[in-house]
Amino acid sequence: MASPGGWSPRRVGGQAASHRSAPADRLDPIEPNRFGLRLRRHRSDAGLTIEELSAASQVSVRAISDMERGRSRVPQRRTVEALIRALGLSAGAATVLRETARAGRRVARSAPALAPPRTVADFTGRHGELRWLGDLVARSAEPPDRQGAPVVAVVSGSPGLGKTALMLQAAARYAESFPDGVLFVDLRGLDADPPRPEDLLLRLLTTLGVAETQVPGDAHARSALYRALLGERRSLLLLDNAADEAQVRPLLPGAGSTMTIVTSRRGLVGLEAVDRLSLPALARGEAVALLQQIIGPERAAAEPDAMLLGLAQACGDLPLALRIAGNRLLSRPDWSIEFLLRRLADQDDRLDLLVAGDLQIAAPFMLSYRQLSPAAARTFRRLSLIPGPDVGLKLAAQAAGLGGRETEAALEELAELGLLQPASDGRYRFHDLMRLFARARLSAEETSEARRQAESRMVTWLLDAAVAAGRWFEPEYAGGAGGGPASAAEASRWIEQESLNWLGALRTAFAAGRHTEVMAVADAMHWFSDRWTHWEHWLEVYQFSAASAEALGDPRGRAVHLNYVSWAYTMCAMRPDLAEAPAREALRLAVAADDARQQAWAWTYLGSAARRRGDATEAQAAAGRSLPLFEAAADWDGYAQGLSMLAGSLAQGGRHREAIEQYRQLEELLAEPGRAPSPQVGDLTAGHLHLNVGLSLLALRRWAAAAASFRVALPLLQRAGVRQSEGRCRYGLGSALARLGRVDEARGELRRAARIARHVGPADLVDQALGRLAELGPPAGRRVS
Repeated sequence: MASPGGWSPRRVGGQAASHRSAPADRLDPIEPNRFGLRLRRHRSDAGLTIEELSAASQVSVRAISDMERGRSRVPQRRTVEALIRALGLSAGAATVLRETARAGRRVARSAPALAPPRTVADFTGRHGELRWLGDLVARSAEPPDRQGAPVVAVVSGSPGLGKTALMLQAAARYAESFPDGVLFVDLRGLDADPPRPEDLLLRLLTTLGVAETQVPGDAHARSALYRALLGERRSLLLLDNAADEAQVRPLLPGAGSTMTIVTSRRGLVGLEAVDRLSLPALARGEAVALLQQIIGPERAAAEPDAMLLGLAQACGDLPLALRIAGNRLLSRPDWSIEFLLRRLADQDDRLDLLVAGDLQIAAPFMLSYRQLSPAAARTFRRLSLIPGPDVGLKLAAQAAGLGGRETEAALEELAELGLLQPASDGRYRFHDLMRLFARARLSAEETSEARRQAESRMVTWLLDAAVAAGRWFEPEYAGGAGGGPASAAEASRWIEQESLNWLGALRTAFAAGRHTEVMAVADAMHWFSDRWTHWEHWLEVYQFSAASAEALGDPRGRAVHLNYVSWAYTMCAMRPDLAEAPAREALRLAVAADDARQQAWAWTYLGSAARRRGDATEAQAAAGRSLPLFEAAADWDGYAQGLSMLAGSLAQGGRHREAIEQYRQLEELLAEPGRAPSPQVGDLTAGHLHLNVGLSLLALRRWAAAAASFRVALPLLQRAGVRQSEGRCRYGLGSALARLGRVDEARGELRRAARIARHVGPADLVDQALGRLAELGPPAGRRVS
């Protein structure tokens, strides 16, 4: 039987060599434990016990004893240096001891039976992940009393991410840290019947030098022997493609310095005391670099950068897809990347085109798909109908046609197998190519009628939920009815989280001629849109609803929704030049219908467009036309908006004192019984009122009064959730505080203003805030180099 201390039997010329047969300054190439024998001689010459050497070197007694007896791995460099210092060796003796340790590292080898496959020659990127694994390698080299349990790294993620390639790259990079070699085992976790742990242990034990006849039959005894052998080694154990925790757990070392890397599509969350890495897709720059490596520098240089970026995007930055695309280009020298991109543009054909030889992007996806329970497979297929990039539990249940608990279990199963990616707040998302695969399975496995029913059920639920959420922001809504959101904050969160899903449902409904439902959603969202003006799709929403009103032959409804279109052009699309035409048509329709309220709103939107175009005079005139119409319609919510626009146009014309007086009249109106707007609108109006008063006071150089007005406005705007206005308010407050000499407070507000504007705009506010910060200079005590 092979020696348990190495990979194969070691013979030393048929005899043991005496440690006294060679002088301390000469290497003996035939001693099996050269380092341990030399260490024992040096300790004896120094008159030290093992305990005394341990105290002097800070290397444990057990580690020194194991080294001297040849039972442990060859020590790491820092351990050798600590021993040299503690022993006080001469330069010559120290050099020999170092060379002995180095020679021991060189002769170590991995077991051929379980040697890892070759690494990918053009491996690219993953620098952060390799550093993470390198840190674990360093930790695994610590003495056992400081290292704790043996280091185990679990690398998980979706199919095609390159988990195995990363593991092999790390093994090649850090192989010298493992003098007892590298063991690679493919656990075949996606097979219909993956190898059992006891069979894997048999293979490992025979590779470690145990004769098959000496391998215990009992599973526990087999595992104990395996762990005892690994405990004496400094090896790297690579367990690729694990099925589950039960398969992996018996293969993990129990003690010692062997490090283990496990890859799996599952997260293996049941394993304890492990370090985890959930592998993402490549960063876009790394994806482009990989394509350049595959197709070669000359061809890459001949292609426009935009084409390489486009191909990386079409491949979803997935390493396997990138390799397939690169190999296809290599096999067809006459193809340009632009030509391949045109072929990949058809999403229905993309998976079929991502094939190169025996590499198929759909193949690893199918392996995971076949592992799914029927409920999870159905959920996976149906989720391809979701229009947005991610999904929550309730919407997933509607798509799947399952109950809440069944859907939750299915989502977790999909995430565990890497077919869905967990997002934030309990939501899930597809990788782009995985969505295409799910759509292909839906088409292949379900009837067109089943698909139509599932989509219709999902669209109806989304439209109804959007109306229920949007109504929370209507002026006179009491709230809480119909089983929708329980609060305005919950409604706001739902609208934003599901925005691309309910927008997709709206598109589907419009295309299907469900015009009444389209108008209902737009009406419900109207007041909320004032709070979330930076969302880029409001114009599309209101164009749909205006077209639906026209399709239904509803002139008054068309006037309402054309007014919304005008608002969206001015406030969201920043195209006031296009806002006038829909407002004028709305005005014409409202006059024909004798609808004073919609006439007033049309004048308001005409005035808003004029203000954005810089025409303060026209804006004042439009505001003046709106006010009597609002009053005639007893629309005090609108009347407040008309007053606000009139004051704003005065300020725009430089008439700040008159503007402030007009804002004061508006403030009185907000408190006047019978004429005050509804609380929802009143709070929002009050926040903007004090913001605009503060801006006019700034223009009048009344710094203290301006700061006070901004401080009143700030909590009102925060409660309303109007982030753009909050950013403007903080910028104004920071400017006022700077003028008052309160520079540190000013810096804080200006930084907050810039941070908000980076997320929600406007872009010029970022530049203004950063410019004002630069004028203030660095904080006290901070030097600028």
